[in-house]
Amino acid sequence: MKFPSRNFAAALLAVCLITTLSAPTYAGIIGTQETLAEQSTQANRDKVRDFLNRADVEKKLQAMDVPAAEARIRVDALTPAEAATLAQRIDSQPAGGALSGTDFVIILLVAILVALIL
Repeated sequence: MKFPSRNFAAALLAVCLITTLSAPTYAGIIGTQETLAEQSTQANRDKVRDFLNRADVEKKLQAMDVPAAEARIRVDALTPAEAATLAQRIDSQPAGGALSGTDFVIILLVAILVALIL
C-alpha cells in the first residue's frame, strides 16, 4: 500500500535540505577600528540619553517648551560626530552637574538643528 502523503513529505524534506545546504555563505572580516567606532558611538548616545533623563534637565526642557520625548528621539538621529561632541561637553561639566545656561542652550540648539535637518 502506498502512502502518498508520506512520499510527498519525504520529497518536500529532501528539497528543503538540498536548498538550504547548497546556499552560499559569505563572511567578511570586521575590523577592530569599525567595532570600536561603533561601540564608542553607542556609548556617546547612551551618555546623552542619560543626561536627558535627569530630572533637572527634563524640567529645563519643559521650561523651554521642548518635549523630552522628542529630544530623546533626536539623540538617535545625531551623527557620530555630534554625539561625541555632546558627550564631551557633558563630561567636561563639573561633577555636581551644574550646567551654565549657555551650555544647556548649546546642547538644545544642536538637538533642534538635527530635528530641523531631518
